Amino acid sequence: MFDEFLPKKRLGLLTPAPVTDYAAYQFYRLAPEGIMLVMVSVGIREFTPTDFERAFAPLEEYLALLVEQEVDIIVQSGVPLGILMGKECHDRLLARIEKATGLPAISHVLSIVAAAKALGIQKIVLANRWTPELNGLLRAFFASKGIQIVGINTHSKVPRPTSKLKCGETLALAYELGRGALENYPDADGIYIGGGSWLTYPIVAPLEKEFGRPVITNMNALIWHTCHLLDYWKPIQGYGRLLQIL
Repeated sequence: MFDEFLPKKRLGLLTPAPVTDYAAYQFYRLAPEGIMLVMVSVGIREFTPTDFERAFAPLEEYLALLVEQEVDIIVQSGVPLGILMGKECHDRLLARIEKATGLPAISHVLSIVAAAKALGIQKIVLANRWTPELNGLLRAFFASKGIQIVGINTHSKVPRPTSKLKCGETLALAYELGRGALENYPDADGIYIGGGSWLTYPIVAPLEKEFGRPVITNMNALIWHTCHLLDYWKPIQGYGRLLQIL
């Protein structure tokens, strides 16, 4: 008699950070009803190749936990982590996950690129606080789908490290960086605002209304892409163009 309350799909996330807050909060505000997040942290301490190897050494143990929870798909979450390993290593990791579990595996960065492609973006501008090296590595992923990065806005008035910002501060930061990027690169036909630990969903519709160009974030890309892959998609109104695509 309670079937209507049970999750219909389960999305398994390998998350980089030991604590998850804004990501879960935003997911459940935006995602279609009936989909559940199942998250296992790989405990990344710093975005370096050495720490990546340490964190993913017990990968099969993480995967066993997700399989035990009967997830339908597995996502390597966290864009800096996905691009830091390089495209070849990234692809090998997803193949390893699929072989170990028999489930489809994607990454956060692949969801973002797929979203840009679906929106018809050919020239994209980035807004984040990542290093030039990380943003340089991201080019290869967009280029694989014929998308060119035409500019990057990493400059902000916020002096504190991102990890120390409060909820409202991350929202203001994302808006500031996104608005600056769209102003400074008018030839871009879309924007990707990075920052998986930031609150971003409220700024998507206002930026699109002001600049007339689609806005991609970690969360709207993740929801749109995974729900399509799970055949569990229904357009969502009020939160930007991507979530309205059939």
